[in-house]
Amino acid sequence: MKNYSLSLTTRQAFDSQVSKLLSDNPSQGYFVNITKREKKRSTSANSVYQTWYPAISDNLALTINEATRYIKLHFGLPILFANQDFGFAMHTGYKVEGFFNLDYADQLIHMDKMPVTRMFTTKMHNKLRDDIQHFFGSQGLALEYEK
Repeated sequence: MKNYSLSLTTRQAFDSQVSKLLSDNPSQGYFVNITKREKKRSTSANSVYQTWYPAISDNLALTINEATRYIKLHFGLPILFANQDFGFAMHTGYKVEGFFNLDYADQLIHMDKMPVTRMFTTKMHNKLRDDIQHFFGSQGLALEYEK
């Protein structure tokens, strides 16, 4: 059970899932972190950096899918892990899962299964866009968007 949207109307289902998880795994310990969900970003903000994938993939000599994995691994995960509310728990989950023991190619492939940018707040997404622009701008690739 990850990233459950908790509200008054979903609380009973949440409690039920937690009880089942604990009873199915009585010797396993878990982290629970409840944070206030920030306002979701707009669809346009959500898709801005995705329009950059063709240029990024050309710059890195990768397919668009490979470039997506690269962005999630090198830019998205560090932003999530740095989050004071849930970063430690996420990092611990990745560690327990053995993610950091995977070789680089397998870590990239693993990004297909991981919700990274879907978990971003507007502030985190802005950081992602700024980081991508700065990194690729330093390589001579100008990535623009309207603010």
